Amino acid sequence: MTVIVEFSVIPLGEGTSVSRFVARAIKALEDAGVKHVSTPMGTIVEAGSLDEALRYVRMAHEAVFEAGAKRVITVIKIDDRRDVERSMEDKLRSLEMALRDLEHEKR
Repeated sequence: MTVIVEFSVIPLGEGTSVSRFVARAIKALEDAGVKHVSTPMGTIVEAGSLDEALRYVRMAHEAVFEAGAKRVITVIKIDDRRDVERSMEDKLRSLEMALRDLEHEKR
């Protein structure tokens, strides 16, 4: 089973630029060897179970506190599909194929 989780860790009261805090969260994931993708609005992780994925989110959340934040909000979106094994790359390939199909329909 593969669980894909998108989350955003938001330190409150730390000004308008929070990249130094987000960098700590990402570094914690990298140090743990977690498969992840960073986007401008959040981070996506892939794990073998929901418990594992939530451990990764907690790791990033705690890293922001360790970086000095006094208050942290973490928003989580979970994709837990149990009928087929899907990775982040599989989902992107599926989207690319659907886009190609749309292009062919136009012709």
